[in-house]
Amino acid sequence: MTQPFDRRRFLRSAGLLGLSVAAGGLAAPYVARAAATQATRIRIVSNPGLENATMNALMEQQGYFKRFGVDAVIVQAPGATGPFDAIVGGKADVCMVSGYDGVLSRIAQGAPVKIVGAGMKKVALTVFAKPEGIATLADLQGKTVAVGPARGLLHSLMLQLLKEKGIDASRIAFVDKGSNDQCHEAVVKGEADACCSSISHLNDNDGLAVIKEGDMWQALPKCVFQTAYASDDALTNKQQGLIAVMAAYGALYEYLMSPASRDAFFEARKRAQKTFDDASARAIWTFDQAQRPYSKDLSLTDGDIGYLQDMYVGLDTLKRKQPIDEVADMSAAKAAAKLLG
Repeated sequence: MTQPFDRRRFLRSAGLLGLSVAAGGLAAPYVARAAATQATRIRIVSNPGLENATMNALMEQQGYFKRFGVDAVIVQAPGATGPFDAIVGGKADVCMVSGYDGVLSRIAQGAPVKIVGAGMKKVALTVFAKPEGIATLADLQGKTVAVGPARGLLHSLMLQLLKEKGIDASRIAFVDKGSNDQCHEAVVKGEADACCSSISHLNDNDGLAVIKEGDMWQALPKCVFQTAYASDDALTNKQQGLIAVMAAYGALYEYLMSPASRDAFFEARKRAQKTFDDASARAIWTFDQAQRPYSKDLSLTDGDIGYLQDMYVGLDTLKRKQPIDEVADMSAAKAAAKLLG
C-alpha cells in the first residue's frame, strides 16, 4: 500500500538522512535506487474486463515479470477509451492488450503514442444467430444485427467483414446493444436477429448458432485484433523496461497456447470471475489451443499496420494513411523476441 505523504515527517526523515549520510554514507545509495525505480517502473494499463483480468491473474501466477526482471505496476482504466486516455494523460506507459479501434485516428490527431506490437493477433469474434432463417452472411440483409456503438470495434469489424464478402451493409439494421456479451444476450432474448460477439459464447447452450463465414479469425485473416501501444516518452526513456515487459508477455502467450497451461488458465479465470463460467472458460481454452491467436514475437509488419490503416480509412474513421514510423515503433518488440529466441 502507498503510504500518505506527510510533509513534516518527510522533513524529519530528510534531516535524519543527512546525518546518516554524513556519518557513514550508507543511505544515499538506497535513496538513489528508490528514485531510479520510480523513474524506470513500467505502468501497464489494463481494462478490467474478464479476459484482461484473467491474463493479469495468469501473469501473476506464473511469475513472468520476475523471470524477466520487470518492475511494473498494473493500472486499471475502465471503458473502451480508458487505457489510451490513461497513457495520453501520463498515468500509464503502455497498454499490452487493447481492442480499441480509435488508436490510429487518435495518433493521427496528435496523441504522443505509438503502436508497439500485438496482443491477440487473430480476431476472436464470430457472428451468432438463431438458426431459423439465418445461415449465411447474405441472410443478414433485412435483419437486425446487434453490435456495440456505431463505428466501435464490433461494428467496424462487421462492416469490414461484409465489405470483403461483397455484401451490402446498408441493407442491414445495426443496433447498439453495448458490450459483445450484451449483444449476444440481445439475440438470446429476441431483441435482435444476430450479433457479433466473443468466441467465449461458443459453448453456450442458448439456441444460437454460428453462421457460415461468421468466424472472423478465418474471414479476416489479415486483421490484427488487439494492438499494444505505448507513450512516446516510454519509448524514449523506458526502452529497456518495455523490452522486458514485452518479453514477459511473449513468454506468457507462448505458455497460454500450450497444453501445459490448462490448469493454470482455469485457476486464473476462477480468480478473475466472481461466478465461474466453465463453458466460457472451455471455449476460450479450446480456441487458444486450436487457433493459436497469439505469438511470442509481438512485433507487427508494415503490412499489418497498413491493413488496419486501409480498413479505417475505408470506414471513414481515419482520414488518411500516415508513414509507418509515425504511428508504430517495433524496436522493443523485436528486441524482446530476440530475448525469447
